[in-house]
Amino acid sequence: MKKYIFAGGPAEAGRAQGALDPEYARRELEKRLKQSQDFEDSYFRENMAFMRREFPELVTQMEAYGEAAGIEDFDHTYLLHVYFTAADLDGCSALGIMLEDDGPAMLRTYDTSSIGRVEDFVKDKILIGLPDGRPHGLIGIGERFGVTVGTAINDAGLLVGCASGHRKFNPGANPEHVNLYFTTHLLAQYCSDCGDVRHFLRQYRISGIKGLTGVAVDASGDMVGFELESANIALREPENGMVLETNHWQDPDLQRPSRKADPDWWASASFYNSQNRVQYLACHRDVFEEMRTVSELTDFSFDVHAPGRILQSPETNIGGWFTTHGIFMTSRDRKLRVHRYPLEKERSTEMAYGE
Repeated sequence: MKKYIFAGGPAEAGRAQGALDPEYARRELEKRLKQSQDFEDSYFRENMAFMRREFPELVTQMEAYGEAAGIEDFDHTYLLHVYFTAADLDGCSALGIMLEDDGPAMLRTYDTSSIGRVEDFVKDKILIGLPDGRPHGLIGIGERFGVTVGTAINDAGLLVGCASGHRKFNPGANPEHVNLYFTTHLLAQYCSDCGDVRHFLRQYRISGIKGLTGVAVDASGDMVGFELESANIALREPENGMVLETNHWQDPDLQRPSRKADPDWWASASFYNSQNRVQYLACHRDVFEEMRTVSELTDFSFDVHAPGRILQSPETNIGGWFTTHGIFMTSRDRKLRVHRYPLEKERSTEMAYGE
């Protein structure tokens, strides 16, 4: 997996990102423009204005990216960053865990149920470092057609990983909230610890076509699961040093209205696949609680082919999902290790903040 460091302020980093593979970015844009796009849509325009007001550095970085990639219209650059990827095809996980020796850690996965998307998932993802971000520099997993990361570690040792999310039950567009595809990146850039994460999510929430779940873990060992359904938000606290977010609402105040609004989804393979991972953690909780090192977490994740395991494969999980990227992150050394599809325990790429 390729690694890139983009130093400098927002404009300098954005230009370097845009110059990395401009033809790839333009091809991705062409795919999106083949579908009908309404650039005068009220959500699109108002959310862009909101981002310019609240997070001007990120907008500057995107503008520089678009110019360097040869994308003349900033509307098109913004589309690349907020474009919908189907909720029903993504089934990711984020597990925060306190290891006895290695301390705060996370297992984050990118998963899909579409064999046709595997090549895109593997090809799109790159490891990037933004050491001069303010207030926090960060490293994480980004994409070749944008500037943001979807999994991150920052200079304070904060780990952030999202787990997708299924359909919203709130019909509101809420353009004055952060688009869900910016959430991980902004949490890593603006938060030092889980207290900051809780404050940020209560303030900015999310907007976009679907909901979002995820986990944050900080250097002190504090962790929080978040379930964000636009105007609705639930923060889940850890149990015995662990919190897992998958792809359904676990908080009752979100689950009840979702079941009423979309009962068919709650009887689908997507739900049972998601719930199966929750049951996996419950079944093996004693083992996870006794883990001392990230090596033990890795060995168990790869070697125990139990139903619902977090590293997904069609043989062990409902619905034919499989993991394209398994990421193990540790806070103390600000390091991540990525196992890319086809997953092999002995084959991975490492990146540490500051390298």
